Amino acid sequence: MSHRFLILGLLVERPMTGYDIKKHVKATLSAVTNASYGTLYPTLHKLLKEGAVEMREIPQRGRPSKKVYSITSSGQAELNSWLKEPAAEDQVKREFLLKLYLSDNLPDEYVRALISKRRGEIEKRLKSLREKRDSLKNKNQALVVDYALSICRAEIDWLAQLEDKLGVA
Repeated sequence: MSHRFLILGLLVERPMTGYDIKKHVKATLSAVTNASYGTLYPTLHKLLKEGAVEMREIPQRGRPSKKVYSITSSGQAELNSWLKEPAAEDQVKREFLLKLYLSDNLPDEYVRALISKRRGEIEKRLKSLREKRDSLKNKNQALVVDYALSICRAEIDWLAQLEDKLGVA
């Protein structure tokens, strides 16, 4: 998962310090990703250097200045472009969830298409797993495939609920 887009997406919501970002990820996005200070701050500094974010220092009495980061228009454009790209194959589930989480500022038809596409991918995976399950002779391998099947069915159910809420045909 790209911490770059995680940071940009969170900064769309509001300006934040590195600590605010870390706290938000832990409280809200722990199912999707984790983010240590060792990954957040180098990424923030890179984004700052590239002009995707800007930083302002807020003086504090008796402590170092607080550094508050906000997204720039070029950072917003980069984020919007990334949100519309297909997820990388090795990170499909996490990227899908992150894109769904960060898609508030995109048109509803984009969100519907994102969900519909994900449902199609999971249905295809479910079919493939069923075929694989039928050919397995090893009971422990079959148990693992059964687990994967149950995860796929649960995700399909959840996606169907999302589609109902959003009025997806």
